[in-house]
Amino acid sequence: MVPNDHHEPTDATSTRRISRRRWLAAAAGTAGLSMLAGCSSALGGRDAGNTLDADVPKGTPASVETKYWHDWPTLDDATQAEGPPLDYTARAGAALETLTMEFSSDDDPWSKQHALMMKSSVNALGAPARIVDRPLNQLYAQSWDTPGLEHVFSMSTHGPDPVRGIGPNALLTRRSKDSPFNYDNYWHPRINELLDEQDEITEDEQRRAELVREIQAIFAEDVGAIISLFPDVITAANTRNFNGYVPTPGPGPTRDTFQWTEVNLQPRTGDRSYVKGTTTSMNSLNQPWSAGGAEEYRLKYIYDGLFDASPDLDVIPALATGGGFVDDTTVEVDLRDGVKWHDGKPFTPEDVTFSLDFFEQHSATSVVPFYEPVESTEILSRTDGGRVRFNLTGPDATFMTQGVVQSTVIPKHRWKDVSSPTQYNPDNPVGTGPFKFVDWSQGTRFRVERWDNNWMWNDEFRSKALGDYFEGGPGIESVLWVNVANSTAMIGALQSGEIDAVGGVLSNTQADRASQPAAISKMSAKNFAPLDTKLMFSVPLIRDKEFRVALAKAIDKQGFVDTFLNGRATVQGENPISPLLDTWHNPNAKRYGYDRSAARAILRKAGYTWSDEGTLQFPEGQAWAAFVERIQNGNTHKRRTELGQPDFSNTQGTESQ
Repeated sequence: MVPNDHHEPTDATSTRRISRRRWLAAAAGTAGLSMLAGCSSALGGRDAGNTLDADVPKGTPASVETKYWHDWPTLDDATQAEGPPLDYTARAGAALETLTMEFSSDDDPWSKQHALMMKSSVNALGAPARIVDRPLNQLYAQSWDTPGLEHVFSMSTHGPDPVRGIGPNALLTRRSKDSPFNYDNYWHPRINELLDEQDEITEDEQRRAELVREIQAIFAEDVGAIISLFPDVITAANTRNFNGYVPTPGPGPTRDTFQWTEVNLQPRTGDRSYVKGTTTSMNSLNQPWSAGGAEEYRLKYIYDGLFDASPDLDVIPALATGGGFVDDTTVEVDLRDGVKWHDGKPFTPEDVTFSLDFFEQHSATSVVPFYEPVESTEILSRTDGGRVRFNLTGPDATFMTQGVVQSTVIPKHRWKDVSSPTQYNPDNPVGTGPFKFVDWSQGTRFRVERWDNNWMWNDEFRSKALGDYFEGGPGIESVLWVNVANSTAMIGALQSGEIDAVGGVLSNTQADRASQPAAISKMSAKNFAPLDTKLMFSVPLIRDKEFRVALAKAIDKQGFVDTFLNGRATVQGENPISPLLDTWHNPNAKRYGYDRSAARAILRKAGYTWSDEGTLQFPEGQAWAAFVERIQNGNTHKRRTELGQPDFSNTQGTESQ
């Protein structure tokens, strides 16, 4: 496999506006496969290189290259023509080349063990594999850089963003053909139809949930990706000096995605300064144009959105106190009265309309779900807090969930003269949030202090949102993030009292070790964000559903959870929607189950063979023609039997063990 070196970064929000193009290929049967397969050397017989001695039926290409199999509207014509950023060509009868599998040891404390488990699973099928440890920001960057994955497998845990916990779209719509985040090039026409249909149902949640569950059923049966597990969020914090931790699903009690713990903490001593240790740095103070991660999460302590997400994953008031759909394309919201910016100036409806227009004009990366569905805004009233109308470009069920929860409102008087917001790094970011900016030293520290004007400090508001987790009292005065080299240093700093909490996750073993002093407690919460192993669907091997199903059966997910995670994770089939999202989760989605003997039998029946050394080989002869047929557009979601293909295990000889 050869990664191409043309993988230049692109702006996802600008590529989104590139016009659509027609598909390049039509559905096909075996006839004419040389053209449809995109093979550069359709020899109609024997090919050079690995296929020199292979049996290739006349009219069938001897090899199939990695390519974009259908029009990908997020890419410009030049990038589309240049092709994917990797090449993993399938050749008749040839032994599989090494499959590369990228992961980041920064992702979770056990990420390397998981990657080794995945490598072992692929090896069990006879396929050579190599794991590649990459910095986490490089893996995340692929979500903004849509030419595609740079490796055949890409493993990463989805971020614990609130939008992933309150609705299904954040995890499902990236599988849409039109999504700028569909970086594995997966496309299923029925799923695409269902995604569009459910997105337009703004009033009938039950009907929408039925469609969402159908999507999960198709995706899991199709093995659109490997959804390894939903890991529990484990961390440790000082409970002798502070109480009031809120174990929010996804972020846990001390990660930065939600502020519930920080506004609810009550000091047990006279010290009201709360210190969190972190291994991830912020790169700027520009939240709307951040690329996600640490700076987006921490700066949300300073900025508010229209609505927020509760620890029960409900949408609750923030800058807006109420509102909703007036009709399918019109949303009106009432704004909170008496809100002030951190510089003392009043918050107004003009700040909302300005923010949305400004974000749309300059393509603000972190708030795309907020501005993209909106065609225009109107101020309906300036009385009390005011009332604002959003006219949407079309029906969009997610606007009142992902859109308004992921919104950010910035002060017009501070930003109206900023001409290049993508390059802007405010010296003193001003928001309305529960904390205001104090100071920042890149790579070292970030400090904020409480802003009493914010409603999250109100006991009645917080009690209603937190229920049994509510703690009344004076609260903390400030939050300080300090950078620590690694998890080992973090645990030492926690035990010595230099920090009060781990601002990230620990392994089960690390948390046990950290909590040895009586002052420190191990904490955990369930998760709605899965560990997702994406498969690059431009690769012919991945397009073969027989291979994908065999792969799903070769992975011992529960064994990994039991062995390395002490059972602290949820395992299910290839369904990205967690049981925590009970409105949307489909408990009946396909689960192939762990059975490596059955996995190899599937490959054998599909015509794959093994060399004397035990290496998996592509089919040849009529089985190769069947493979080429299976990977065509229209067929790549079908099993061998659905296409009327025979069992090739009786004609390919005996498998070498």
